[in-house]
Amino acid sequence: MNEPFRYLARCLDPVHIGSGGYRLGRVDMTIVRETATGIPKIPGTSLAGAVRAYAEMAADEDTTLPEVRIVFGDAAGDQGRQGMLRFYDADVVLFPLISDQGTVWVSTEGRLRDWLYPKVAIAGPAQDDRVVVLKGLPSSRPVNLGWLLLEVDASQPNGLPDRPDLPFLTRLAVVSEKLFHHLVNDHLEVRTSVEIDDETGAAKSGHLFTYEAIPRGTVLGFEIAVDARRGNGTPNEDVLRMLKRAFQGLKLLGMGGMGTRGFGRIEILPQKEEIG
Repeated sequence: MNEPFRYLARCLDPVHIGSGGYRLGRVDMTIVRETATGIPKIPGTSLAGAVRAYAEMAADEDTTLPEVRIVFGDAAGDQGRQGMLRFYDADVVLFPLISDQGTVWVSTEGRLRDWLYPKVAIAGPAQDDRVVVLKGLPSSRPVNLGWLLLEVDASQPNGLPDRPDLPFLTRLAVVSEKLFHHLVNDHLEVRTSVEIDDETGAAKSGHLFTYEAIPRGTVLGFEIAVDARRGNGTPNEDVLRMLKRAFQGLKLLGMGGMGTRGFGRIEILPQKEEIG
């Protein structure tokens, strides 16, 4: 079995993958979070379902693509079978925040090392109430991130190799995992909607509800493993070609809830060799 293929995805719209629960005093419809950290994520099951749906559409248009049931599996009774693909959860790598310098993407030492700069020595701030600026921000004065004004940890170097696959990443800062949790959860997209009565066209009394979403501009990282043993000789290249076509559906039609309210579109960024 080969190493999993790694992808970066950027949210073109807010993305709502509902947890089926609520947070008292905040929103009625919450999104899925990582149990250990409390940071939002997109479950691998949600990715697999959306990608499979768009792969079926692509296979209808292009008969040279492999069979969907071989690549994704089939649960059809006694004839069911496991597919070739294993989808893993998409974790937040870069989170956008407003500042007086414009949009700043924040991350942590571990997330940058795992997903963007595996060969670059990156050090996070020595204290939880400090920030390390790596790109596009002055290191001579405090930096405001959302509702926080943080002192810069000037003991860490400023600067990273460019990522041509991330042209929007003009400002980058590193915070501690503890602070990252608070910054992410306090700056999620929160919307309010009301159910409309089909007969009167007016708002239904008592049907106001709020919901949260991962905001536009967030970058997530996820992996897809290919088990060639279950492919009946299907080349990995054909599987990747099918995935590439299916990813177009994520960019055009999106995934998750609230799709009719402008939510859900995700762009899978071009794959790039390791940098640094």
